[in-house]
Amino acid sequence: MTEPGTKRDGGEPPLASAPHARPWNELRLTPREAAEAAALASWCAREYEDAEDPEFLAEASVIAHELPKRLRRFIARSRLEERPHALVVRGNLVDDELLGPTPAHWRDALTTGSRPFSFLLVLYAGLLGDVFGWATQQDGRVVTDVLPIRGGEHSLVSSSSRQELGWHTEDAFSPHRADYVGLFSLRNPDRVATTLAGAPLGELDERTVDVLFQDRFLIRPDDSHLPVNNSTAQRGSGEFEEIARAVERPDPVPILTGHRAAPRLRIDGDFSAPADDDEEAAAALKVLRELIDAELYDVVLHAGDVAFIDNHRSVHGRRAFQPRYDGGDRWLKRINVTRDLHRSREVRSGGDSRVLGRR
Repeated sequence: MTEPGTKRDGGEPPLASAPHARPWNELRLTPREAAEAAALASWCAREYEDAEDPEFLAEASVIAHELPKRLRRFIARSRLEERPHALVVRGNLVDDELLGPTPAHWRDALTTGSRPFSFLLVLYAGLLGDVFGWATQQDGRVVTDVLPIRGGEHSLVSSSSRQELGWHTEDAFSPHRADYVGLFSLRNPDRVATTLAGAPLGELDERTVDVLFQDRFLIRPDDSHLPVNNSTAQRGSGEFEEIARAVERPDPVPILTGHRAAPRLRIDGDFSAPADDDEEAAAALKVLRELIDAELYDVVLHAGDVAFIDNHRSVHGRRAFQPRYDGGDRWLKRINVTRDLHRSREVRSGGDSRVLGRR
């Protein structure tokens, strides 16, 4: 395995630069780079019990510097830019046969051949920040699984299929939401598209922007945080009390924050509303929804593609598709990344905990 900073024989391919018209940054790994990344993930899988091992999570950002240098440079440069909606790394190695069938439920994903990819996703994320999970999502796992579940085809969560997953900022209701959402596509035979869009501020008048910067909107937790979408053993725990309060009595918040030239966006198309009887806020939200609908575009993540979506600059969702339920369905690993883990200390049980809401 190449040590950090070592120049490879023949030098490195040039760092890919996205075409100006494309609103995301993209890098395609060479076969050698992909093999090096896979070898590093396999080493981690031998050394640590699983990708949520506290010792691995503490070391991941250090181990990540053994990843190919061109990849590290790409992520380091991209994370400082204000333009891209996402960073996409294509060409990671996924052996479909060794991966095994897509599980019928996320609870069964730990018994599959996907284990090395969980490690690799955490390593990639370590170049952007620290990973974390929610006590109220998939039983508190840090690395979660996105796959269709029978009976949930028309739900408003990522296990849906026949219904389009509406665009949203991940966990828009929370001040502790991720800075990046990482997706590792393990299987996507039907080329189901992930949808993305930014905030089209250039199309908004000044007064509408003013309103969107004010505490005049209610954003509730999406259904993935509800007890019904976690294991039965978890449903009676106190971890869901704060979620219930946020559903019943959300505090008014702004849709936009930060600098006017590069604001931060928080919105969920299905779970955002104006504060009660606020007609001006309702009108501003309606205009923004329509503009985002018009701006929405598709990005297909093939097997081996990794995307880190900027959760402050863009919204994301997923097109509808017909589930197979034959072991060959679309399957992704998902992870939340924060630039500052200390920011969420008030909702974590300890300084080394990576699970929000478990105290």
